[in-house]
This record gives sequence, C-alpha cells and structure tokens, in this order.
Amino acid sequence: MEWSDDLGGMRIRFSRDTDSPADIIVEFDIRARELLSEKPRLKIEFVTQRLKSKWQGLVLRGGNRDKKTAFNGELPIDTFRQTFELKNAPFFDFSGEEIESFCVAKLYNRDSTGEKRVPNPFPLSRSQTQGAAEIMQPKDVFDRSHNWTQLPDEIKKEAIQKSFLSGCIFAAVLVWGISIEIWTWRRFDDFPLLMWLLTLGSSFWGVFFYRTRALQDYIDIDKSQTIRLSPRPNRSYSWSDIVSGTTKIDLNAATFRIVCCNRERYRYLRSAGQTSVWDDRSHEFNSLLLHETRVGLIPADSTLTDYLPKADEISFDAMFANLYPQAMVSEKYGISIYWEVQIIHDKLVDVEIPVPGVDKNWPFEYFFQN
Repeated sequence: MEWSDDLGGMRIRFSRDTDSPADIIVEFDIRARELLSEKPRLKIEFVTQRLKSKWQGLVLRGGNRDKKTAFNGELPIDTFRQTFELKNAPFFDFSGEEIESFCVAKLYNRDSTGEKRVPNPFPLSRSQTQGAAEIMQPKDVFDRSHNWTQLPDEIKKEAIQKSFLSGCIFAAVLVWGISIEIWTWRRFDDFPLLMWLLTLGSSFWGVFFYRTRALQDYIDIDKSQTIRLSPRPNRSYSWSDIVSGTTKIDLNAATFRIVCCNRERYRYLRSAGQTSVWDDRSHEFNSLLLHETRVGLIPADSTLTDYLPKADEISFDAMFANLYPQAMVSEKYGISIYWEVQIIHDKLVDVEIPVPGVDKNWPFEYFFQN
C-alpha cells in the first residue's frame, strides 16, 4: 500500500496480516530523529461520514459523521523503521452513493497537531453495483380480493373487529372534537388540537391497516430460526436450517428466494416544523440472488420444510466473495451486511424474513476470498 503524506516528520503505511486479515500492520518511516526521543502522542482513527456534498445542518453537523479510535497513545516505536499491529481493524477506504470511509492519523507534538489520511484500500477487488431494488425489493403483485378470500375465517374475523374498533374510535373522537369546537382552543394552547388530529389520524389509519396486515397471515413463520443462523463460507445449508413455519392455506406455486446486499448506513437530518431529528437511513448496493426455488402445492396446515426441496444445497459463498465485509465505525455509520428470505406469490402478499447483519458478528476473514 501507499505511504501517507509527511506527518510532522514521519510517514505511515498500512498492510494486512495475511494470517489474520482483520489486523492491520502499521509501518513507520521516521524522518525527524527527535520524534523517537520526544514520543509525541499519535492517534489513528477510522472515519465514516456522509459525502461532503450531502452534509446537513448548521449547528448539528456532527451528526453527519462518526469515527472509531484504533490507537491513541505515545508513538509506539524506538527505531526509524518499525511496525506495530492494530488488532481487529476491519475497516477500509470506501466511497459510495451516500457515505465515504477513510483513515486519519493525528500527531500531537508540543503545541502543534498534524493530521493526514493514511491510504487503506480493501485489498481485494469488489464492485459497487447499484440498482439493488430489483432484487431486494421486487414489486409485490397480488390480488387483494383473492388474498382476502383465501385467509382462514378466524384471521378475517379478527382483522374486521380491529378495523371496526378503529373506525368507532375515529368517529367518537371526531364527533367529540367538533362538539366542543376544539380548534377554538388554539388561542390558549395548540397541544389539544394537535393531540386531537393525531388521534384522528392514527385511528383512521387503523381502519385500513389491520385488514391490509392480515393479508400476509396466510403463513406462520418462525423468524427467530432464520435470524439465529450465522452463515459461513464453504458450507452448504438445507431449507430446514434456514426457515421454519407452517402455511395456513393451500399455498400453490410460491417462490422461495434468498437474497443479500451491502448497506451504506448513515444518519439523515429530518426537519418537522421547528424541530430537527437525526433518523437512521441506509442505501443498498451489491445485491445478489443467492438461491431460488419454486414449490408446487403446499397443503394447508403443513410444515414448510416438508415440501421444500430437501436436495437443495444452499451456499452463501457468493455473498462472501462479492460483498464488502461489514465495517461499522459505530452503530449508525459504516457498511453492513443484509440478507433475507423472500416468499413470493403472484396472487398473495409477499412475505419477507429480514436478517440485518448489523446485529451480527461477521468475521473479516470470511470475505477475504479471491
């Protein structure tokens, strides 16, 4: 890898430990002899931030970036050319659609501070393919009336009861507000009017939500089994390792897919009136279809894995060979892994089992494959 620019009388260069790729070997080139005796403080930080063209806020600009300190102490060398190791540093230079990641070295010497970026590219070839929506978010085409008629009676009854209750609440709150002319209270305080409008909106939303939500209740999925799975390279899995559940209706001609992608994770400053809040956002790229199988009839009340092909060997090797490793400098900023199981049907609402990789430990070496 390349040397950094001169940092107060020295240069820094990174390389990866071939036996432990997550570890970075830091090499020093000391040009100012006094640095060895004065032992100035050195800080090495990995930074992920929004692209400068997309920074938001005037006062709250700190929300546009985050960082992780890998080293902060006296210059850890005694000779002009020496190395030391940063353990568990799965970070690398990256520039995407929303974020960029890089490494910064800072040298604090007496009353002065020097700061330079240290080149740290990912050592293997990786693409940055956009247009992930086609794979990760396929258009959900379904027949609402057909979907509704296929549902078991108890599910439809429960959805109708909840929708009816929401409608009653909406009507009662509407009549109450009109009867007391709640909008005239604004001369004293806006809060009652806002709460009235909020209650109206949420109850009106509930009228439609419960019926729509019920459309995907034709299948009962134990999502915990999928979420618990920690895929590894060079290993095959069966459907029974990945999904668990039963269908409540006769499910015919459904497609089961496993897909994955990288995510650029960042924060977005959302303004509402006079208040501003940082929301978590992500941008998906490098999407891959890992496995797909179409299944014939699965009778009602049947276990899914009894009808999914038992001979299917499902591999996540393509994910490890093509995606960037997970590199989160904080909970909010960095590159993460995401995969999910999709159950797709042309007349029923599609069902997804999401597995956010940010909640998992993905060893760097899993992705260190040619």
